[in-house]
Amino acid sequence: MTPGLALFVKTPGRSPVKSRLWPAIGREAAEALYLDCAEAGAEVARALQRAGALHAYWAVAEAEEDAPPVWRELPRLPQGEGGLGERMAAVYDALLARHGAALLVGTDVPHLPPDAVADACDALSSGRADVVLGPSDDGGFWLVGGTTALPHSAWTAPRYSTPHARADFIAALPTDVRMHLLPTLRDLDEADDFAPVHAALAALPAPTPAQARVLRRLDALLATMSR
Repeated sequence: MTPGLALFVKTPGRSPVKSRLWPAIGREAAEALYLDCAEAGAEVARALQRAGALHAYWAVAEAEEDAPPVWRELPRLPQGEGGLGERMAAVYDALLARHGAALLVGTDVPHLPPDAVADACDALSSGRADVVLGPSDDGGFWLVGGTTALPHSAWTAPRYSTPHARADFIAALPTDVRMHLLPTLRDLDEADDFAPVHAALAALPAPTPAQARVLRRLDALLATMSR
């Protein structure tokens, strides 16, 4: 069993992206940073796909007929309608039906560690776990996946974008689910995250081209904000 991994994306100009950064750095800079973060995740996913660890997809928020060229390098899945939890449930179920195992990742971790994603794939493919979860240090999660159908409440109960999201998700899971936890990472959501994410990117032994671009953007942003 080779898991399917979907990178959740929105299209700048058609949906607001990184809006919490707009007051600090402006909309244009936030959107450019977002696109580099998305590509950083895609580069990691494509490398793991070449190694046979997963099948990579974009999960695009906008309707298929509106999908722009930026999302053409990977096959696309529609997120569908509804809130974030409902859209995650739809993509998870689609990947589960297609591949028998599903992984969902956002664009908030440009320092996405290939070893951790590979570990998640192995945990599912080998049967070591029913669910894998990558915690973020703000109380949410940067990756979620599994090999079993999950109750709809697991997706809709979490209070997303709050410190309670991960705990809400775990509380809604069946009690017999075997969970495998990945390393805790820092999300890139607000200006206060620039320095920790910059440090995480700088510590990567072999950053991808997009990760290097994010690092340079954060260099410039941190220099500007320190003046």
